[in-house]
Amino acid sequence: MCDGGALHRMARKVPSTLEIFHGAVALMLRDGELTREEKRLVIKLAGLLELAPDEPKKIYDAILANESVEGDIFLSRKEQLNVYTRLFETAFLNASISEDEYIVVAYMRYTFDISAEEHDVVIEELINVLEEYVDRNVIDMVRDRFGDAIDQVTDFFEALKPEGGR
Repeated sequence: MCDGGALHRMARKVPSTLEIFHGAVALMLRDGELTREEKRLVIKLAGLLELAPDEPKKIYDAILANESVEGDIFLSRKEQLNVYTRLFETAFLNASISEDEYIVVAYMRYTFDISAEEHDVVIEELINVLEEYVDRNVIDMVRDRFGDAIDQVTDFFEALKPEGGR
């Protein structure tokens, strides 16, 4: 039996991996350039979406030409959550996360229809991983910064949701 969240996801058009990548890169190119950190995030996203080696360049060219893209590869729910988690981790572990990176993480949350509960699980998993490898004092400092990042992503996510949200 499907829960309400699953029914909601089924009713929404799920974008292909190419469309997801196109949307994320287009958001990062709003200011006309990709910073080193944004390029790192783009490369990570291309890998997470398992794009063919020539596809990122084709999508970049399509964005510059103001063209849309279509694809026929779609992610399972488990794959969507993995992409979101790994992208959030990559963006957050960057020492100087940009507004565009926050926006892309929020875009991924919106695109994959990540619920508040799923988002909380992602955050907890990332904190658990950090706790395995990082000194406790550093964890406390990171937790504060992590809270700021979560707030920022949540603010952008809320702005992306249609009127009435869910």
